[in-house]
Amino acid sequence: MGRWTIGVARVAMSMGLLFLLGHAGAQATPSTDDVRSRLGGVRVPFIANEGQVDPRVAYYAPTFAGTLFVTRQGELVHALPSPAAPTRETRSSPKLGWNLTETFVGGRARPVGTDRSRTGVSVFHGADPTRWRAELATYEQVSLGEVWSGIDVSLAARGGSIEKLFTVKPGARVDRIRIRVGGARALSVDSGGALVAETGLGAVTLSAPIAYQPHAGGRRTIAVTYERRGHEYGFTVARYDRSLPLVIDPLLQATYLGGSDFDEATALAIHPTTGDLYVAGTTASTNFPGTTGGAQPAKAGSADAFVARLNRALTALAQATYLGGSGPDQATALAIHPTTGNVYVAGHTSSANFPGTTGGAQPANGGGPDDAFVARLNSTLTTLTQASYLGGSGLDEFPALAIHPTTGDVYVAGRTSSTNFPRTTGGAQPANAGTQDAFVARLNSALTTLTQATYLGGSEGDQPHALAIHPTSGDVYVAGHTTSANFPRTTGGAQPIYAGNFDAFAARLDSALTTLTQATYLGGSGFDVATALAIHPTTGDVYVAGSTGSPNFPATTGRAQPAYAGVNNDAFVARLNSALTTLTQATYLGGSDTDVGTALAIHPATGDVYVAGWTDSNNFPGTTGGAQPAKAGRDDAFAARLNSGLTTLTQATYLGGSDIDQANGLAIHPTTGDVYVAGFTMSTNFPGTTGGAQPANAGVVDAFVARLTPSLALVDAVPTVPTLSEWVRILLLVLLVASGVLALRRRRVAG
Repeated sequence: MGRWTIGVARVAMSMGLLFLLGHAGAQATPSTDDVRSRLGGVRVPFIANEGQVDPRVAYYAPTFAGTLFVTRQGELVHALPSPAAPTRETRSSPKLGWNLTETFVGGRARPVGTDRSRTGVSVFHGADPTRWRAELATYEQVSLGEVWSGIDVSLAARGGSIEKLFTVKPGARVDRIRIRVGGARALSVDSGGALVAETGLGAVTLSAPIAYQPHAGGRRTIAVTYERRGHEYGFTVARYDRSLPLVIDPLLQATYLGGSDFDEATALAIHPTTGDLYVAGTTASTNFPGTTGGAQPAKAGSADAFVARLNRALTALAQATYLGGSGPDQATALAIHPTTGNVYVAGHTSSANFPGTTGGAQPANGGGPDDAFVARLNSTLTTLTQASYLGGSGLDEFPALAIHPTTGDVYVAGRTSSTNFPRTTGGAQPANAGTQDAFVARLNSALTTLTQATYLGGSEGDQPHALAIHPTSGDVYVAGHTTSANFPRTTGGAQPIYAGNFDAFAARLDSALTTLTQATYLGGSGFDVATALAIHPTTGDVYVAGSTGSPNFPATTGRAQPAYAGVNNDAFVARLNSALTTLTQATYLGGSDTDVGTALAIHPATGDVYVAGWTDSNNFPGTTGGAQPAKAGRDDAFAARLNSGLTTLTQATYLGGSDIDQANGLAIHPTTGDVYVAGFTMSTNFPGTTGGAQPANAGVVDAFVARLTPSLALVDAVPTVPTLSEWVRILLLVLLVASGVLALRRRRVAG
């Protein structure tokens, strides 16, 4: 975000959890509305008062519907713009214009700016330079501290809203939250649960709140409504676990990501310590957002890879960078190093001048039309530490990527037609066996040494799509599809025989890549493709997801969806033991049209299995009650949640607007349990982007990232589990009722 000059351009703001101003008067021109809609979710900094405004003010934030002033006493003053042209004073003082104030009844706020913003703000008022202020301190949030005993409050601002976040600590009382609204002629709660303040400029609406608690499954939504008493409001909250924090928070979020040309997100990862979200993909846009200051700020070829970093709320794009040379470059995989936090990206390139390869394990293109590449960036995406080509004289492309959890070594898998792929001597399969084989390669974390590589395949075509490292054994698992009837080492596997036009496969190698321990086919009489792979964090079982055209896919009887439902193909999920010798169960997943599974993740706490992809089906199963229960466009993305046994589809949801939307990546946040989905969209009305880092589609095709609750439901359906004290009270009540019944019976017998 660039510099702001207060006094040269007027920018205003709204109020509350989401205050929306409406009043009668002249309509804004369409161009202004368009600008406001596009900028409505842009993060707005809080500006520290260093003498440029009323001395009672500690911080202020200007947005499109007024300015919020946070006084040094912790009062919130919302200066609402009138239809008349504003003056300098109405922009910089809470004294003039129509004000709404929020005062914390019985509490004490201590405003402190937090999360220093990169936005530069300067103020130039009048002709006297002594009154000018340059490089004012700005902050992403203002903490009001512990306003009531055990209850923290913080503020965040955007182009079209102010968000208040209440965190109720264990044991604290929600009913302590009382806020007096001054300047309102009347205060009411409408039929939709919103709080409405009547002013001389019209009605100002505070949107209905949501609340949640951390939970073994991520988070549980708690029912919450406004409680109004005259000109004061608080919250009425349903029963919740008082031994855990309760958060009253804004709604979940989605965002576009892209410039004026084609942009697609293909991979997604979450930083293990900061919780920030990283997205990789491909862009043809010369104006991809947030690349200024990045490792590579400008596009170098017809299409470049990109990497972007967003906060976990998806409301701010911290940094992005291009990655590529003068030819086409495409990113297909992304991973975060578990100890260093460095960001690794893999893909393929036609560029002979891919950046950062000097000193790499393979500094030059191997001679084919495309080579795979792997690159390492720092966590801020401002420095490309090292990159390396990876390939021989043929075609080497579509790599997957994983980082070993203990050694930190980097593993890459892809497809190759090269007969001279580097460093395969001594590998599990040292020679290419067909027209196109899979390859797996191991590099050190610095990407300066290719320790070992191996081919993997039979006499026909073999292509891997996914790669994972077993968390306890350290073995390397690869999944993909094959047309080879002699794929190596399938004897003894869960499905030793090739069954269809082409089959999915899963293979297990030791971490040194010198031994192929076991492989298995996976499929029926039609085509079957495995596109995603994950290892269960507690059982160690191997889960594979993809797409199938086989009406006889194995082991689906008795599962969440035992029968094939589609015209062209259904998604599938399959569970194998870690040895790949037993297919425990599998399930179809889809409706009456085309359904494609592309991504897979296991919830670290519940062990539930999440699948994402895209669907043409209007009757995709399990979407009733989902975050988006109905299909909205030609293709919609989907996300689905199954139990670990694959016997129950707990919930599914569509995700998309009125055009084509497809999901390519899926990740579970390690602390919140929230579900993130990324892909591409052609829709200009993708849901939930208001308030996002980029609220509007900027090109024909943009990437998207969306954040959902762990339940994937519009309202979490996880039942509230009584606390120990509540169980004791329930037991006492049962005993009391039982003793009363017994006493009554004795009286009847005695009578």
